[in-house]
Amino acid sequence: MNWWKIGWIILSDYVEKLIDLDGQSEKDSSWAYLVSPSIEYNTGDMGPEVYFRPEVDNSVGSIRMHGHRIIFVDIFTQIALILSDASGDTVSQATTGTNQYMFYTKKAGDSSGTWKAQFVSTETYKWQLYYAHYYNANARSSVPMTEDGFYFGDNNRVYQFSVAESYRLNSLPPEVVDMTQLNAQFINPADGKTVDYLKDFNAGDQVHFSDIIIDISYDATEDATTFYFTEDTYEENIGWKFAGNLLDQYSAGDVLNLTFDVLNVGNYQGITFESLDYFEAAYAHNNGAAYPNIQDYQ
Repeated sequence: MNWWKIGWIILSDYVEKLIDLDGQSEKDSSWAYLVSPSIEYNTGDMGPEVYFRPEVDNSVGSIRMHGHRIIFVDIFTQIALILSDASGDTVSQATTGTNQYMFYTKKAGDSSGTWKAQFVSTETYKWQLYYAHYYNANARSSVPMTEDGFYFGDNNRVYQFSVAESYRLNSLPPEVVDMTQLNAQFINPADGKTVDYLKDFNAGDQVHFSDIIIDISYDATEDATTFYFTEDTYEENIGWKFAGNLLDQYSAGDVLNLTFDVLNVGNYQGITFESLDYFEAAYAHNNGAAYPNIQDYQ
């Protein structure tokens, strides 16, 4: 019998079955690891929840979960992670973005057997889902900091990297980028893998962004305005949020021009992880800070 199952909710029904993860599962004396296929939530044949059911016994010391979005620039999208023990008791839960993980140190009183690792989203987006548990790894420092192209840094931050050939292909960065071109900056052309650094820019550079607003809306509860742009490669609309009601200043069809600073946000064995100041402000909002002000990027 397999050591895990994967299932999902369609409409209001649970569907649980064994599926082939195309080699994306591993289990040895040190750890057990699961990676789902790319899953698009809430599409009719897929509902709001996907879950793993791993077998967890007393030899397991710690567990790590995270979800990853293919589209790097979709910075406000979040997913709920819920971990329950064999008795059905929730032992850990968090709402995270693609750049965050949830870590749990197993307690002596947690029941052994079939656990449930849930990944819940109410939005129609594609996620790839990751679960790992580690044997005799009760100390946080003893858990691997890298796996499958991810570096797990401080403050539950995830950085993705590629071991393929150098990603910096161009000596001169583009003068202006739209949403599709900006997303491509975070894709390694050598293997098509999403990475946490830019292809043509370095920390300290500025990125000039210009694109057509395809839709705009204001949420009074959040007191935030969402600007929607089209990401052509993945054929998805991306919503960026800014503080306040900006409907009297911008309309659908306008061109929005912004300037971002490239930041160094981490380092690992010669790799410099990079982000944009606006992205960091968005991540800070997801952790409880205010929405970013659009004036800061003009």
